[in-house]
Amino acid sequence: MEYRRMGRSDLKLSEISLGCWVMGGDYWGGADDNESIGAILEAVENGINFFDTAEIYGRGRSELVLGKALKGRRHEVYISSKVWKSNMRYKDVFKACEESLKRLGTDYIDIYFIHYPNDEVDIEETMSAMLELKKQGKIREIGLSNFSRKQMEEALKIGRFEVIQPCYSLLWRFIEEDIIPFCIEHEIGIVIYSPLAQGILTGKFTKDWTFKEGDGRKNVPLFEKGRFEECLDVAEGLKPYAERHGKTQGQVAINWAISQPGITSAIVGARNARQVRENVGASGWKLTDSELAEIDRLGRKVTDKLPKFETFFSKRIINE
Repeated sequence: MEYRRMGRSDLKLSEISLGCWVMGGDYWGGADDNESIGAILEAVENGINFFDTAEIYGRGRSELVLGKALKGRRHEVYISSKVWKSNMRYKDVFKACEESLKRLGTDYIDIYFIHYPNDEVDIEETMSAMLELKKQGKIREIGLSNFSRKQMEEALKIGRFEVIQPCYSLLWRFIEEDIIPFCIEHEIGIVIYSPLAQGILTGKFTKDWTFKEGDGRKNVPLFEKGRFEECLDVAEGLKPYAERHGKTQGQVAINWAISQPGITSAIVGARNARQVRENVGASGWKLTDSELAEIDRLGRKVTDKLPKFETFFSKRIINE
C-alpha cells in the first residue's frame, strides 16, 4: 500500500481507503454488522489507514459500526465523517459533530466534511462553525464534498479546507475540467468516491441485471437503460488490461483513477473482508502510460456524450 499526503496537512492517506456507506444498511439493500466489522479489520491489516463515513449513512449506524470495529485501534487510522445538509446552521454543526464523535467512540475526527452544499444556509455560517471545531481540536481538517469549483472558491474565502470529496471514475469525469486544476493550484487533496461507478466497472453486472429490494442504484443516471449497457461495454473493455497484469477489471479501474493527477486516495466501499482484499489489489502496481491513455479513450465512449448531471445520484441535468 502506498500513502499520499493530503493537501498541506500532515495526514498521509492510503491510496485505497474504505468507504463505509454500505455499512449503514440503507441504499445498498441491507448490511450485516459482523461482516462490516470484518471488512474494517481486514482493511487495517492490509494497510488501509483511512475510513470514510457520514452521519446520514444508516442514520448513524455506519458510524457506530466503524467505532466498534476500531475500538483499541483508533491511533492506527484516520477517520472522516460528514455533516448532513439539514445540520448546516452554526449551532447544528456543533451538535452533529458531537453526536458523530459519540457514535464513533472518539474525541476527534481527522477530516470533517460538509456533505453537500445547502443553498438555504450561507457557506460562511457553516464554514465558521467548522473552523471553530478545528480550533477546539474536535476535528483536525476541514473537507468539502460534492461542491462545484465556484462553491469551493466561496468557501476558501472564509477559511482553509484541505480536501475535496467528489465523485470520479472512468465513467464520471466532470471534475477533470475545473475542480482537479483548482485543487492542484491550491494544494488541496482530492479523495474520490465511486471509482468503480457503484460496481459497474467490476465487470460483475450483466445487461439483464435485476436489483434487490432497497438497492438505490437503479435510480442513478449511469444505471438507466441504454446507458447502463454502454457502461458495461467499457467494463468489458478493461478485461485485456486485467489479464495482462493478473488483476480484475475493478482493480484496473481503481488503479486508473488513482493514477490521475491530483488524486490523493480512492474511497472504495466493501461489505465484507473478501471485497476489501480485492480492492487492496488495485494498489502496488502501475499501468503504463500507453495503457492509461487507451483506458482514457475507452471511458470517453460514454463520458463524451454524458449530459452534465447535477450529481451522480440526480437525473437533473445542468444546462450551462
